[in-house]
Amino acid sequence: MFKLIALVSLTVSFCWCQDVSRPIITTTGGQVQGITASCGLFCSYFQFNGIPYAEPPVSELRFRNPVPHRGWSGVRDASEHGESCAALSPLSEYSGSEDCLFINVYTQNIIGSRPVMVWIHGGGFVLGSGDSRIYGPEHLVQENVVVVSFNYRLGIMGFFSTGDTHAQGNWGAKDCVEALRWVRDNIAAFGGDPNNVTIFGESAGGALVHYLILSPMATGLFHKAIAQSGTALNPWGFQYNVREMAHSIADAFGYPHDSAELARLLRYTPIADFIDLQRTITDIPIPRGFKPFEYVPSAEPVNSPEPTFFTQRPIEVLLSGAYNHVPMMIGYTSAESLFMVREHLLDSTVWNEFTRNPQFFVPHFWNIPANTPESNAVSQAFRNFYWQDRTLGPDVMVEWTQFHTDQQFIYAVDKAVVLTAERSTQPTFYYKFSFEGDLNLIKRVLLLTDLPGAVHADELAYLWSITNIPISPILPSNPANVVRQRMVRLWTNFAITGHPTPNSDTALQNIHWPPVQGSDMTYLDIGDNLVVTKNPNQARINLWRDLEERYANDPFFYPYS
Repeated sequence: MFKLIALVSLTVSFCWCQDVSRPIITTTGGQVQGITASCGLFCSYFQFNGIPYAEPPVSELRFRNPVPHRGWSGVRDASEHGESCAALSPLSEYSGSEDCLFINVYTQNIIGSRPVMVWIHGGGFVLGSGDSRIYGPEHLVQENVVVVSFNYRLGIMGFFSTGDTHAQGNWGAKDCVEALRWVRDNIAAFGGDPNNVTIFGESAGGALVHYLILSPMATGLFHKAIAQSGTALNPWGFQYNVREMAHSIADAFGYPHDSAELARLLRYTPIADFIDLQRTITDIPIPRGFKPFEYVPSAEPVNSPEPTFFTQRPIEVLLSGAYNHVPMMIGYTSAESLFMVREHLLDSTVWNEFTRNPQFFVPHFWNIPANTPESNAVSQAFRNFYWQDRTLGPDVMVEWTQFHTDQQFIYAVDKAVVLTAERSTQPTFYYKFSFEGDLNLIKRVLLLTDLPGAVHADELAYLWSITNIPISPILPSNPANVVRQRMVRLWTNFAITGHPTPNSDTALQNIHWPPVQGSDMTYLDIGDNLVVTKNPNQARINLWRDLEERYANDPFFYPYS
């Protein structure tokens, strides 16, 4: 009897001492203690921030595949985010650290088994983090899902390659795989279902989502995918000339071109020196965004010493059909490259350079020799179609950015949709975000509200609470708030069921959004209302298809079938 009383007393004492607002979870690396955060009136959720998922990739681990974190003793405080990965900073020589491979988990309930949504941040492969200051999960967690975000290596640290076995590359992409392995092994302890994981991301994050679909290394680690404004086919997202990039880095440091010696020296070069080499958008040669960014995913040698993420060109994998077949949502904003309106303010030579070099209008991945009748025909066709070959300048600003939108984003996204719908055994849902409202933060920050369309990344504030950009609160009746509720419901419906409109839902206007089937390019236009229609931007897409079929050459020709 006395033993029973003592046991009850100890149990009560233990429970009484626990702070229910700061739960402790046991992970494969050790224990972490989270915090409680607010998601509105009478709404709260748990945050577990800055959990290490891999060893710091420094010294001999630099330019190597990630290594699972060895763990820690005691209870780790998970109230604050870990360091971001080293990147350019406008206020200092750089921000962040190499010790940056941290993951964050957000959940309203640590009991149960809920669908999991894993976010992959954008930033051109050289900027960004998964921190909640940028990607606050308050709206998503209320839909009974567990939300995860994380950091991955950026820039040279994330995507340097010598093009051979001495530095095979794709380190940042492999960090994404390691984060997903951590989710698989740990998310059940946070109330998540490891057998119902959706990956989603925007821009470079959208491209990484697509790469994970194409990579055998990621097989079985996720079950659905959403790619926003980025795919592996976007012209800026795949580096096919890694040796040239490696040699330019070697020349910048005065290092030899020999791959083995270059990789050895770079493993101990100060991080600040690397960041100095990474270009800002104004440093990228004209035409910007038409060719691959320098530090992006690439094909690894098949005889690499470590497991490979990717060994082929994306188009080859897509055409083969040999990739991870999962339900997929893919789309873009209606005026992705509207930000290019401001380019001439940063670089007044832009329009003159395009006028002097009409070959700039020819897509590099079509591999058409410059100054040939074929390349001239392509260049002339684009100039005639978009602005009737008028003189480039303020009078053709909208048409100019429309061409940039198609060149940098829409044509690649549309092609990825077609090829995926043709070959995947799982449904592919296509969307366009065209709404213009008070939460189109990028458009507002760039002072573009007098021009039509939703600019690149404008949809993010309709999914996330973005606190690092100050905005005035919006009323519940504000149309932007209505669109936010619809976006969150569509995205979480897909994560929960594999279909964004699984049943009649008045919040979604009782629409049924079907997947793409064959040449029937059905898509959802997310504007003032939700409208299911077909063949977005048909005339523009048809022009690109026609020119590609007539003039594009191997090895970078992206055939439709």
